[in-house]
Amino acid sequence: MRSRPPRVAAAGGVALSLLLTSAAHAEPRWNAGLETGVCWSGDSLALRGPGFCSAAHADVLFLRESGSDFGVGPSIRLGTARFDDVRLDGGLSVLVPLWTSFPLVLEAGPHLRNFHQAGVFGSVFFGLRSFNHYGRYDMATGLSLMAERSFADGTPSAIWLAARVDAAWLALPFVLGVNALR
Repeated sequence: MRSRPPRVAAAGGVALSLLLTSAAHAEPRWNAGLETGVCWSGDSLALRGPGFCSAAHADVLFLRESGSDFGVGPSIRLGTARFDDVRLDGGLSVLVPLWTSFPLVLEAGPHLRNFHQAGVFGSVFFGLRSFNHYGRYDMATGLSLMAERSFADGTPSAIWLAARVDAAWLALPFVLGVNALR
């Protein structure tokens, strides 16, 4: 005859582990920054030489509980190519963790040039994207490669190669100035 204590102990251990564990929950992680660099713009068959491009970028990623987790969420970018136009990109970001603090972030979605020429965009970001264990803001600094194409006459297109600087770095001089004046 088998004794009951091992079964009772196993059942008690399972019950105790269910009572003491908490549900896993991944809080949204957000980031904002400035992308600036060079771009080639024009129609799809004849892109002009390199020019200055800049954009404000922000995203929110869900499903991440650590630096080694995948993430997915919305992104938005508002900028200009050569100061010739206004470009608005809104899409889906997918973070693929290559190394703990150096992921690959893929983005794609609709593109709007001058608020009336619809199109599509796609981008790849690689660089430092920290995982903040004490807050919801993750810093990101690195390189972006992006392609945009509008479906208007002449098919306006652009290819960007830009450096992304985190908004925290841009705000730091102002924070230091305010604290110095106190």
